[in-house]
Amino acid sequence: MDYRRIDRRQGLADNVAAAWPRLEDALAARAAQAAEAPPPFAATPAAPDVPAAVGRLIVLSYIGLLAVFFALFARSPLALFSIGVCAVFVAVFFAVPRIFFAVEADPARRPSFDRFMRRGLDTATGRSSGKDALIQMLIVPVLLTLGLGAMGVMGLVYIP
Repeated sequence: MDYRRIDRRQGLADNVAAAWPRLEDALAARAAQAAEAPPPFAATPAAPDVPAAVGRLIVLSYIGLLAVFFALFARSPLALFSIGVCAVFVAVFFAVPRIFFAVEADPARRPSFDRFMRRGLDTATGRSSGKDALIQMLIVPVLLTLGLGAMGVMGLVYIP
């Protein structure tokens, strides 16, 4: 669309025709854009500062959470169904990043766990040490697992 000043002396159709490109002009502009060489496709690293071991720890913490659900809360078929739906959501939640990491151009550039713990990573709010970043990534699933485990044990002890 061409942004022009509206000429009050012309009619609406003339103003629209002056501002809106003709089909031929639009197709020619699109062909000119397509003629330019597009940049080569290369997948960028999904999380270049985070080692694969941290991802495995996060997956293990959610598996532990699901294990607590199955072990302590799956007493009825309805509860078992609900926990199964949650398990499917958790599987999809981790399948998408796994796909992103599978198409990564150079996974060897990812830092080791020791280097991550020593150097940390940059975040939107500043630099975090490796220990602080690991705690931030694991605090929710680990504390949920511990809290639900305590509630499940209390439910088994006090509810017949």
